[in-house]
Amino acid sequence: MIALAGAFLGVANSSQAESLNSKLTQQYLVILPPVREMRTAVAAFQVLATGAFNSSEPTTATNVAGAETDANTINKSYATLQHLFALPGNAGLAPGLAGRMSDYLAAQSSLGAFLAGGTHTPETVHLAAVETAAAANLDATLVALQTTATNLVHTTSDQAQAAANRGTVDLLWSIAIGVAIAGTVIAVLTRHALRVEREQSRREAIQSDVARRIAFEASLQTALEMSKAEASVFELVAEALSQAAPDMRSELLLADSSKAHFRQALVSSEQTDDVGCGVMSPDDCPAASRARSMVFPDSTALDACPNLRGRHCSALCVPMSIGGNSLGVFHVTTEDGSPPSDEVEKNVEAVARRASERLAMLRAFEVSRTQADSDSLTGLMTRRSLETAVRELHATGTPYSVAYGDLDHFKELNDVFGHAAGDRALRTFSQVLRDSLRPIDIAGRYGGEEFVFVLPECPVDEARQVLERVRERLAERIVIAELPRFTVSFGLAFSEQAGDFEAVVSLADAALLNAKAAGRDRIVVSAGPGKPTTNPVAVSVRLDPLVHTNGDPVEVAFMEPQRN
Repeated sequence: MIALAGAFLGVANSSQAESLNSKLTQQYLVILPPVREMRTAVAAFQVLATGAFNSSEPTTATNVAGAETDANTINKSYATLQHLFALPGNAGLAPGLAGRMSDYLAAQSSLGAFLAGGTHTPETVHLAAVETAAAANLDATLVALQTTATNLVHTTSDQAQAAANRGTVDLLWSIAIGVAIAGTVIAVLTRHALRVEREQSRREAIQSDVARRIAFEASLQTALEMSKAEASVFELVAEALSQAAPDMRSELLLADSSKAHFRQALVSSEQTDDVGCGVMSPDDCPAASRARSMVFPDSTALDACPNLRGRHCSALCVPMSIGGNSLGVFHVTTEDGSPPSDEVEKNVEAVARRASERLAMLRAFEVSRTQADSDSLTGLMTRRSLETAVRELHATGTPYSVAYGDLDHFKELNDVFGHAAGDRALRTFSQVLRDSLRPIDIAGRYGGEEFVFVLPECPVDEARQVLERVRERLAERIVIAELPRFTVSFGLAFSEQAGDFEAVVSLADAALLNAKAAGRDRIVVSAGPGKPTTNPVAVSVRLDPLVHTNGDPVEVAFMEPQRN
């Protein structure tokens, strides 16, 4: 009787362990995949929305398609979660998720027209801010749900292990005292208990891998969020790859801005004689072109990647992409015939996913910053960004020349030929500047038709030659562009003539006024503060021919001195 009692207790504990294992699998573990998919899709949609909102270019069809794909993934994952929440015991796992999801969908829908090609307005700024806040709230709720589910997995796993252990102990005890009278029954029950224990061990291993991967990805994401430049992202990714694929050679091939060529951005191996994969274009990489991970166990196999031929290695290729746009591909190679494991593949995919999101976000921010520092019409620096750049010259004690240019008769050009012609004239002059100046020179639009550019380590005599070249090229470009004829006047000053940049600009501006008074279309060099001007200011009223249209001169009356 004692042996049978022990056996029945063992069966009861084993059944409890099996019931807890079933609950672990069917109730808690299944929640984690849709939560990860939903967080990833929200992050990817956010990157696309941020990039589209910060760009002055129209939203591309590819970005719209990517946004639709991310939105569909979010809805599909949320539908899966709703089904799982309907299971007994799951109703209270995420009490605020429905409200957060409703707010996010409403905010996301409000941006639909803008992402489909709408223009920037104060309303879209507000809608973008609302959508960003809703996305952050939704992600915070999903993180809480992910943490709750992981904790439940740990707790249920511990309970199941304890029940299985009790069952094994009870059954072994019953065997010891009742083997003679219940050997056959106990043996069957023991096999059942051992089977349950083996299944529990397998589930524990899976759960441990999932928990470890979640912790690794969360740590990587936190580290990437603290990386403010692509160089630091690559350093961090190289370190993450050494953990994701230990003792294996890993490299990242990154697509250039044209998305047509690859370059090696990082390599984790110290074997300098191994040049890595020779693929040159995303279109030639099977993993990148198909936008999915691929494993090639044998380089000599019929279906092996063509780029593995002759390299004698197995390979794992994991693409990086956002919204269908290829950013790059990770290659992990091992000895031929020994491909990376499934665990390594999942770890590298986590690195690729988080790295691509961070790179896409950094590039969107960079585009936004560049647009903020550039004049929207000419592409030159704004006045504020130019002054910021010149501060670095002062900090290093670098001498420089300042040229203050003003397009002659620009108001009359606008009045006669329209503002479209005026805008073309400004863009043409700006392009001539870019073609004529050195990479270290700093050029900006100061306002209207006025331009200031700074020539570091360039004496006044050399600067004057640069300005003469600008005037000559402008005359040639006007003919090519079929623009109404116009000229430019310059005032030139040197940094040693004054103590700060504003004072040097004032000297160049005064020289520019002298150039205007002397008849325009010329260069006047400042004699310095308090010095008499080399070109006396004459005030008179006269008619000057501005341009010719259809062979007829157009005359405009104005009083000197003035800027136009």
